[in-house]
Amino acid sequence: MIDGLSPEQREVVELPLAPLAVTACAGSGKTLTAIHRLAAMRSAFDDEHGLIALLSFSNVAVETFRAGYHDLMRAVGGHRRSMAVEIDTVDAFITCNVLRPHGHRTMNASRTPFLVEGGEAFLSSFKVYDGSISHPIRDLRARVNGPDFRFEVGRGSKFVPPANAKASIEKLGKSGAYTHDLGRYWVLRTLREQPDILRAFTRRYPHILVDEAQDISAEHQAILELLASKGCQLSLIGDVNQGIYDFSGADGKFLNDYHGTAGVTARRLTVNYRSIPAIVKVANALAGTNDVAHREAPDGFSGPHFITFKKGEEDKAIAAFASLCDRAKIDPKDAAIVCRSVDWSETWSGADSDQGQGVVRTFANAVLQRERQRRMGDAYNSCCVAIAGLLTDDQHDCLVHMKRPLDEHYRGIRRLIWDFVRDSDTGLPSGSLKALSEWHPLLLDRCKQLLQALSQDFGLTFCPTVGQRLAKKALKDSPLVIAPDLAAVHVPRFRVTTVHKVKGESIGAVLYAADKKHVRALLDGTKEELGRIGYVAATRARDLLVLAVPEAATKELEADLLKAGFQRASATVSVNAPRGPTNPIAKDAIDTSGMLIDFLETD
Repeated sequence: MIDGLSPEQREVVELPLAPLAVTACAGSGKTLTAIHRLAAMRSAFDDEHGLIALLSFSNVAVETFRAGYHDLMRAVGGHRRSMAVEIDTVDAFITCNVLRPHGHRTMNASRTPFLVEGGEAFLSSFKVYDGSISHPIRDLRARVNGPDFRFEVGRGSKFVPPANAKASIEKLGKSGAYTHDLGRYWVLRTLREQPDILRAFTRRYPHILVDEAQDISAEHQAILELLASKGCQLSLIGDVNQGIYDFSGADGKFLNDYHGTAGVTARRLTVNYRSIPAIVKVANALAGTNDVAHREAPDGFSGPHFITFKKGEEDKAIAAFASLCDRAKIDPKDAAIVCRSVDWSETWSGADSDQGQGVVRTFANAVLQRERQRRMGDAYNSCCVAIAGLLTDDQHDCLVHMKRPLDEHYRGIRRLIWDFVRDSDTGLPSGSLKALSEWHPLLLDRCKQLLQALSQDFGLTFCPTVGQRLAKKALKDSPLVIAPDLAAVHVPRFRVTTVHKVKGESIGAVLYAADKKHVRALLDGTKEELGRIGYVAATRARDLLVLAVPEAATKELEADLLKAGFQRASATVSVNAPRGPTNPIAKDAIDTSGMLIDFLETD
């Protein structure tokens, strides 16, 4: 079962059943190690009534774990009990086992609790007062504060008096609704106020292994420590240098402290199997580590480089990146432009995100996700939120069913919405149209057709003010998606995304688009979150890492970039270069006028 594992990985897999903390560098094979560790734990665990849980923080990671574990079990002929495991995200795990079956008693709700996204029409009557003004309940956050909670709201994390916050939360809870943040609040309260549920939960899951443990928030930590206090054996695996969720209290401290806790076996994975030696050398310089590259340096062009760009001329930097990818013989489909934030990704994808209000703005965001960021799943979710914003107030939980269909009735709704999202000719209009004069009239007409079908075929009811909610306010008479100014060289359409979206991925070539502050934080190391965000971006690259640096900051930063292991790239691209065999970019070009998305629906 452990053939193909390195000595470090094998040692982790073969450890006895006991609490474990594994610090693993980027590209160290955490997924493979965790899968084999889960199988070994299951083999050594003979409790017929208990399950072992392997948890992570993204659906992509969960699906990878599930497929890998099942493949391993088929390969070794696993016995019946080898499948007595549960693999899920942390939030799905606590929601399915605690909140949905038992939370209604703590919430004083008369129905099964359901998640709201924030765009549902009925939420307009739920506010929280901070002492000066009222805020939407969706913006309220509950943070663990010892045995109690502190409450904050908005981007500035403004303090909310506990009495005000709890009154608003309990009013929403009585309806059965909870937001992403408040779901963890209700799980903690349920476990604290219903001790029988806590004991039963611990008996059912006596061993829990958490991947990407640097992403454990303060609320997740409180839940896991509560389980551990009742006898659950907790194991963590992750990399503190990749903790990029400080805003939720996930700074890697729990993993770092757990590594030195009495009774916890600590191990490290220090071999990087993903990146070439030059990129691993940069990663070591940034994080102050001594990790080892397993791969050998390739013969062709590769490694860590930096290019310069001017604000407003991002297309030229993208063309330079395309030239470097071509030189390194990396397919554009195996490359990505990675940004610090959604706003930056929209800028680098050529999107005009500041258009529309309310439901119309949500539809506009779906267009950007579909056509510029090439994230069809996000485009679908945005359309679901927009449609939910047009429903009558009595259909509170419709959105969660649209996004996660539980029966054939909602599967039909899902397929209808998918058709609307995917087809720009008959559904959600193309972002190349002028938003005010061309895109909006088509959106109105096609939305009416969609709503009529949802009403006639599936019985959904929509509010009488649909027309007002689909108003053209704040739209400009310019396209939602701005065409690049490099059509002459036919630059490939790279995936443009955020660092948080690519976490856990392995990508042939990465362009990290950064401003002066981002670059400075990257070079200063991983003690602060912004530096860790840059580190995660850099360590996604297998063969080619390109850092886009503002031209005005190059003189100040160049010496430190060279010291860290970056080289100045020599790629130049003429904006007016003719298409033909002499142009390395245009030779096998991807036409930027087309939307290149292959999507397979997986209900």
